[in-house]
Amino acid sequence: MIGNLSKVQERLRVYAPAPDKRFNVKSGLSPNEEAVKQKVRQYWADKDIPNVKKLQGLNISLAGFDPRKTSNRQLMEIGVILAERGIIDGDLIGAISSVDVQFDAQGIEINMDAQVDAYAYFEKQLGMLNDFIKEGNEMAKGALVELKTSISIVMALEEYAKTPRQRGLVSIRA
Repeated sequence: MIGNLSKVQERLRVYAPAPDKRFNVKSGLSPNEEAVKQKVRQYWADKDIPNVKKLQGLNISLAGFDPRKTSNRQLMEIGVILAERGIIDGDLIGAISSVDVQFDAQGIEINMDAQVDAYAYFEKQLGMLNDFIKEGNEMAKGALVELKTSISIVMALEEYAKTPRQRGLVSIRA
């Protein structure tokens, strides 16, 4: 499997909902790989699973993380950690960390540390994509799935950052 899809597949092996065509992914990958990508997007949209559960195993401090005052670099770093743990696939790293990205003349990302409001950007993108879908643009439907998944992930990260961490060590004092 390409990238981290095998990790994602392993992590979601017990998640077995009926596949929902709304989450179909046309990525040019093998049918098995596309099924994994579809499953992770459906997983993130599943309201029956608490966000904290979706981020189980993350075990990093996100103290102070605020999607309204973040940077693309911070979102990318968090996305890489999520992908390394099999929580998201590699394509979603770019989807959550491309908030008003700017490029120089050589195509290199600039202003990666500039403060951005992820929610304001997502809201603007939702409006644009819905307009494109109304015009019959089929590509916009796939982009909408990615965007909604990104929103779910960022909302879960914000909730995770605000949730007090449980201490993991056991006191063995007598």
